[in-house]
Amino acid sequence: MPRVRSGDIRTVPLLTIVKAQVHAGSEVKGSPEFDPAVTEKIEHCATDRKRCPVRAPQYRDLNDDGKDELIVGIEATNHVLALWVFTLKDGVVTRIMDADTTPLSVEVTGGDVILREPTGTPGYDMRTVYSWDKRTQSMILRVMEFDEVARTASPKSAS
Repeated sequence: MPRVRSGDIRTVPLLTIVKAQVHAGSEVKGSPEFDPAVTEKIEHCATDRKRCPVRAPQYRDLNDDGKDELIVGIEATNHVLALWVFTLKDGVVTRIMDADTTPLSVEVTGGDVILREPTGTPGYDMRTVYSWDKRTQSMILRVMEFDEVARTASPKSAS
C-alpha cells in the first residue's frame, strides 16, 4: 500500500489506493476480491469514467485522531457495494473496514458508518453500524438491527 509522507490521506490519488488494495487482496487470499469484469473496469477507470465502478470518495475523521479517513464504495456484481475505509498507520495507507452491502443508504455521523439495507421481510430494513475500536485499530460491527419502515399511504384520488 502507498506510503504517505505528508500524513494526509487526501494527497494520495483514489485509484492508486483502490488498485493497490485490489492487488494486495488477491495476494493475501490467492484470488481476486472482485470478479474479473469488475477488476478490469477498475483498471480502466482513468480512461473510462462512465464504466468505472469506483464511487466518489468521502473523507471523515472516524477514529478521532484529527485526521480524515478515506471511505470509498466499489460497485461489484449483483448490486453489491464493497465499502472500504482506509486510514494512515505509521504513514502507510491501511484498510480498516471492508463490508459488502446492498445499501439503501450509507451515512457517516459522529464517527460511525451506518448502512441501511433491504431485508427479505416486508416492512423492515436492516440497520448496521460500524464504529472505531481502539483495541483492534479498525472499524468493527457494533450494532445490527431490524427497523420497521414507516410506509406512507398512497394518496387517494379525489372524486
